[in-house]
Amino acid sequence: MIRVAILGWLIIMAVAGCTATTTVRANGTSESEQSAPVPPPPPQPNHANLMGTAFDDIAIPQELKLEEDESILINTRAFTGGALTYTAPVTVESLIRFFNHEMPKKGWEFIASSYAKRNVILAFSKPTKNCIIYIHPPGDMGNDTRVQIWLGKTPATHK
Repeated sequence: MIRVAILGWLIIMAVAGCTATTTVRANGTSESEQSAPVPPPPPQPNHANLMGTAFDDIAIPQELKLEEDESILINTRAFTGGALTYTAPVTVESLIRFFNHEMPKKGWEFIASSYAKRNVILAFSKPTKNCIIYIHPPGDMGNDTRVQIWLGKTPATHK
């Protein structure tokens, strides 16, 4: 019985909160007619500006599609970083060339690489950031090449 009463009260409050009131002014216009226009919704976040964590200095090929369900960004007082996962029908070699060419243009210094039988890891660094790019060819994980970009800011950048 108490559950029914609480549920009824919640429904009444929800309906009451959703109703709009209009004040009619002496000149015959309503308050809602004179209100300011509603601002447009904010732009959708891009691959590098999710959850208020900006990584706009990471070069991403246009062909890559962000896999949001497989990506995570973390923003705490002690750590800012995360892992972004992308897929696309591109070659591993073209991605290696892209990242080795474009990341230095954004201020990243090439640190190291690792080439295994099927996988490639590229590491880049800035004075206050680190970036590891893991490239996995099509096959085990789907028909597209998979790219994971691991990002991290060093603690010295946090205030």
